[in-house]
Amino acid sequence: MTKEMPKKRCEYHNDIGHNIEDCVVLRKEVKHLYKVFGCLDHPLPKGAKSGKVNTADQAQPSPPPPYSKVVNVIIGRSEICGLTYSAAKRHATETKGYKPEFSLRVSRQDLPVISFDEADIPDEAEHHLDDLIITLSIGNCLVKKILVDTGSSVNLIMLETLKNMGFSEKDLVQKAVPLVGFSGETNQSLREIVIPTFVGGMNKQVWYLVIDGPSTYNVILGRPWIHEMKAVPSTYHQSLKFPTPWGVQEIRGDQNVARDCYKNALKPTHSHWSKDSNY
Repeated sequence: MTKEMPKKRCEYHNDIGHNIEDCVVLRKEVKHLYKVFGCLDHPLPKGAKSGKVNTADQAQPSPPPPYSKVVNVIIGRSEICGLTYSAAKRHATETKGYKPEFSLRVSRQDLPVISFDEADIPDEAEHHLDDLIITLSIGNCLVKKILVDTGSSVNLIMLETLKNMGFSEKDLVQKAVPLVGFSGETNQSLREIVIPTFVGGMNKQVWYLVIDGPSTYNVILGRPWIHEMKAVPSTYHQSLKFPTPWGVQEIRGDQNVARDCYKNALKPTHSHWSKDSNY
């Protein structure tokens, strides 16, 4: 009497015919999950064991918080060099010719690709000179007329904007900061404030300098916020893209609002702080 050989069985499919080590479907599934999540520490989505994954059950960014109101109504200190000319000069001298002893780079396979193509170009891209103006949820308010400015070394918010959002001067941190514009003219910020800013499913605590004066914009987001988000803005494409745990997210600029802001900036009643500042 011959002993019957055990049949091959795949625990993934719960079926016979092949071993789990030889399961091609499982290999493809693991490769797909690694591409989506970046690692395999996350629990498998529903249906993964059966080989059928519902894309609606995969990780998704959190929905934005509810808005308590909509606000429709600049920019100076360097977070690296400090506030004074002597501090900036000292920083430049110390870093001149500096070369790091080693550089730690993350594998390109672990980083999402951020790119722009023809599909990102707005209809009037070849003829526009518009700033990148976006709308974000700041402090549970939907704030419009936000300028994304790579030339700004700080994040700014106008005092009048804060009041419209429901904040008072008691919420501000006492810290007067001199702000120098591209023309060399100096303005004085009142104080600072930290406000949660929601974007792309992430809610980050953002420091803002507060300015009391006329401005074309409600908020100016400078390099501290751009670098914190690892964002790549493109005024030509009118787009801001940044990586998240759920993939690359995008915020589109509003060209109509940008042109209204530009017209307001040209009015003689507005200060030069509201347009084309470089800090």
